[in-house]
Amino acid sequence: MQSTNSLTFRSSTVLSTLALGGAAILLGQVSARAGGKGDGGVAGGSTSCATAVDAVVGDNTFDTTSATASASIPTGGNCSAHTIYKANYFTFTPVADASYTFSTCGAAAWDTRIAIMTACPDSSGAALIACNDDACDLQSQISAALVGGTTYRIVVGGYGSSNAGPGTLTITEGSGGGGGGGGGVGADVIVGAIPDIAKYGSVVVGGQTIMAYAIGTTSCNIGTSQLEWFAQPDNRHPFIPQNMYRHKNGRLEQIGQSWGKHGFTALQGTLCGACQASSTGNYLGIGCSDPYSASLNGGQSGLGTRKEVNAATGIFPGTYNSGMPTAPATIGRRLQVNANDLNPTLNTGANYLVEAQYIHAQDAAGGNDNNNASWRALTVGTLSSGAYTLTLTGATVQQRTAIEAWPTYNSAVTLANVDVEGDGRFIVGNYAKDNGNGTWRYEYAVFNMNSDRSGRSFSVPVPAGATITNAGFRDVDYHSGDPYDLTDWSISTSGGSVTWTGGTYATNPNGNALRFATMYNFWFDATTPPQDVSATLGLFKPGAAGAPNAMAVTVKGPTGGSVPGDLNGDGAVNAADLSALLGNWGGSGTGDINGDGTADAADLSLLLAAWTN
Repeated sequence: MQSTNSLTFRSSTVLSTLALGGAAILLGQVSARAGGKGDGGVAGGSTSCATAVDAVVGDNTFDTTSATASASIPTGGNCSAHTIYKANYFTFTPVADASYTFSTCGAAAWDTRIAIMTACPDSSGAALIACNDDACDLQSQISAALVGGTTYRIVVGGYGSSNAGPGTLTITEGSGGGGGGGGGVGADVIVGAIPDIAKYGSVVVGGQTIMAYAIGTTSCNIGTSQLEWFAQPDNRHPFIPQNMYRHKNGRLEQIGQSWGKHGFTALQGTLCGACQASSTGNYLGIGCSDPYSASLNGGQSGLGTRKEVNAATGIFPGTYNSGMPTAPATIGRRLQVNANDLNPTLNTGANYLVEAQYIHAQDAAGGNDNNNASWRALTVGTLSSGAYTLTLTGATVQQRTAIEAWPTYNSAVTLANVDVEGDGRFIVGNYAKDNGNGTWRYEYAVFNMNSDRSGRSFSVPVPAGATITNAGFRDVDYHSGDPYDLTDWSISTSGGSVTWTGGTYATNPNGNALRFATMYNFWFDATTPPQDVSATLGLFKPGAAGAPNAMAVTVKGPTGGSVPGDLNGDGAVNAADLSALLGNWGGSGTGDINGDGTADAADLSLLLAAWTN
């Protein structure tokens, strides 16, 4: 396709210019208020900018099939002048200063285009804020920092006169941590889009079929300074790990991870708004975006081990993979997933998502490293060429980790950030449910976003009277020569808690710890209902003098059960209970505290040991 806009196409050795084609959306005035149908608009949009209806945060359906007028978009926002065909218009007025994402990704079967404007394009003084084309195949996605209370214009249209049809414009507020939705002071890199996915086949390892994938990532610098982007042997560039997750039966699990892509040069795109372009690929300009395709992120030579990375500082060696083995054929270093975790027959009703994260020393030094991950949903298709075909769906959810998607699938889930001073962030998710048989299931997931100290234990208190069964654990395997121990954490249900524990750093620095950009799961059943309790997350690496070795976090945990010996349920073990036991001496039922079928001396001993008054 051809277009009036242009961008630079990159391979690892060549920079050339490629014309923009594909989709287009014009963003004019957009509002968080719900709106109705405008004149001439179909399913929400309006063919007249002057009478554009309000769009809402969320999904806004439209249909440009019957539209006839085009919109002439002026030069601005690092975009050349161009035309949006068969335009539909919306309005949007954000309620607060924030970054908003507008997307037709996976929601239109034709070429779309996006542009954000201060007013109708034919109005005097109307300025183009940003534009985008083909962020996700033939559809579009764009993010921009918008001013609360200001009205903007949006138009949904096609690349060419033959591009039209129904679609959905999804608007999300990207208000992640760290630099926040609007960007932090200094350089602030985020994942602006996950546009594509590549598959590479499979290899049988230890009797298990392991499939390999890679996802594309488009970064955005939403900060106030240029972001350094020097190729090795200089370490001033991003490290980009990729992960895959599955939500099944209420539980969100990490089912795969890759090594990290090392950045080597930056283009100057406009996915996330107006771009103050750098004159060199050694910097990502303010407001600019840089696309890395799935095939580029899946190139084995450009993938580096996670072991060399300190995610809390963003520092790693300029020359990476020192002493590491050659990448195994087909699956080596790529995003590896066990076939059983994707098999549709084995995973009825499951939901899947991928996540990417940018780790950068300049970003971390500015305190902007808690908004660097984004996720996107996918579906699992047929098996071909040794691996299941995966299709990305919906828009990229910017500045949100995959664990933050868990409440989307399970409304009972609550999340809590655990920030380790001088180190990094964990996110703890949990919920409890009634099993309907006198027991309750307790589920926990702990995601290490960027803590270098890592996690080595997780403990939930259990009061007296609660019986624990079915305790479990799941981690995600390292691979391709990473030296980490794969031994599962041990599980203890004694001592007044359920505790999962890995090895100590002193014993083995390469022990199985909860390291950055990974998530572990913990669960058990209990005979008592939930209450708020204080769980403990133990840390793996030692900190500076005086630094904590464990962090507390509020989660759901079991309440206490009845006190052994409290036969009448009044909360005390006393003469009334003793009388009840003696009154049924030798019989079953009342007084049979140990459950052996007879009220006898053994039960009397237990009652006296619990005596309260």
